[in-house]
Amino acid sequence: MATVLAVLTSGRRHGFTAQLLDSAIRGIQAIPDVEAELLRTHDFSYGPCTSCFTCIRDPRHVCVLDDDMGRRGQGEVFRRIAAANAIIIADPVHNWSPTASARLLIERCYPFLWSGKLNGMPSACISCASNQGMHRLALAELCKWCFGLRTRYQGGIAAHLAFFDEALEQAEALGEKLARAALDDETHGRQPWDDAECFAYYTEHGDWGPLEAYLDNLTNGTMRAETSVMAEALQNETFVNPEAVQHLQKAQRIFTDTIALYDTGKQVEAARSLAEASAHWTQATWQEFLEADVIGIPKPPAYRPTTEDH
Repeated sequence: MATVLAVLTSGRRHGFTAQLLDSAIRGIQAIPDVEAELLRTHDFSYGPCTSCFTCIRDPRHVCVLDDDMGRRGQGEVFRRIAAANAIIIADPVHNWSPTASARLLIERCYPFLWSGKLNGMPSACISCASNQGMHRLALAELCKWCFGLRTRYQGGIAAHLAFFDEALEQAEALGEKLARAALDDETHGRQPWDDAECFAYYTEHGDWGPLEAYLDNLTNGTMRAETSVMAEALQNETFVNPEAVQHLQKAQRIFTDTIALYDTGKQVEAARSLAEASAHWTQATWQEFLEADVIGIPKPPAYRPTTEDH
């Protein structure tokens, strides 16, 4: 039996967002051999990440905090996420963005970055708004978090109450789609994907795409390779660790190719190239700033590997 974890991050147990999730659950339950497991985040107790980094250093990659997302992997919310075949998050819009409850849940999934356990997990999101809306903006943020955890995004719904009946139908259809993906996860085993696949997929199919956001960030808004953070670090000789410098140089060379692909409209190819450039940038910064001091160990293999690591 496959399990889809249906997460409600609203404090209103029977509100509009909950109704949308109920509709998605009906779609999930329409697929044989798939069950929906409801989890309301407001029923549990856990706080923000304390940046202790124990989950990175611990080979099991679990949280030590004594709450429902910790207890060395025995916290109930953590266990239920780890055991699921798929996850759907239904969230009301607060202040033009996802709720603090949704953000907290994702933040406390930090240990999964280092284990890679959620890499390839099917995911979906629902954002529900009234008044001014901003449901599309909030959904994009939820999608970005799904990308960060490397889940396989099956789709999202940006719902406004003005079109609530239509959104209910969409939620049921999304539930069915997610259930089929969950059944495949259970039947054939989780299929992790590398960063290049993930970057390309979200660039083409996500409600948020990593390509332009990453390019803007790595170029300080210029969208030019010669003004990238890597180029500036090389010019200023900010990095001194020899291996880190090598990764930095590779990151800049690949990033130059990335910008060239982007400038010629080859977005998917650019996304794949960006994934490799970003992986070398990650390796460089980890070795220069984190390995010997802040974290104290080499980067875990599951996190942002370069092609040389495969």
